[in-house]
Amino acid sequence: MNPAKLFPFIAALSERGRAELGALPATHVAAHEQLLRRGDTAAGAYLILQGALRVYYVTDDGREATLYRVEAGETCVLALSSALRAHPYPAWVQAAGVGSAFTRVPNPAFQRLMDAEPAFRNFVLSSMTERIFELMATLERLATSTMMQRVAAYLVRHADAAGEVAATQIGIASELGTAREVIFRALRTLAARGLITTARGRVRIVDARALADVAPA
Repeated sequence: MNPAKLFPFIAALSERGRAELGALPATHVAAHEQLLRRGDTAAGAYLILQGALRVYYVTDDGREATLYRVEAGETCVLALSSALRAHPYPAWVQAAGVGSAFTRVPNPAFQRLMDAEPAFRNFVLSSMTERIFELMATLERLATSTMMQRVAAYLVRHADAAGEVAATQIGIASELGTAREVIFRALRTLAARGLITTARGRVRIVDARALADVAPA
């Protein structure tokens, strides 16, 4: 877990900047541990060293829907925005199923690095730009695709090397912001087409190419 390998901008920092980041401790969190809730103070930037964080929102009827995941080598752009503007965090964050490790850059250090370190500033702006385009693409897919297409895309994206996805219907529903019954119907339709088989807590892809054809482009 070498931060400099995950975050190449560190090599371009000044000696003071590298020392400041290097002195920050790494925080380890267990799978599904809650880190932030809407309205909390993010209190800085999060540099993900291991695992992933899930950023999500909760609908008025209590359903969860994933906005994006922050993987190792990335940072949470909503936390960046909160740190820049001193605004409350606008969503919820929990560690993903494998847990996570991260370094939090407190607000004072974050502001100093933004002002004094061009490499850090470029990393922040680049991260925000990339995530904005990703979210725009997600919104476009939501507006133009059916739930069955979204389920197919989820399965393609999360399948392991053996073509299996370890996920419950409730878990998929939480990721996609819908009800379990909707996911059940989508999986049943895909299974009836011979594209997948389902078992308790697991989906096996039978025809990966045909399933990918169902998923939105």
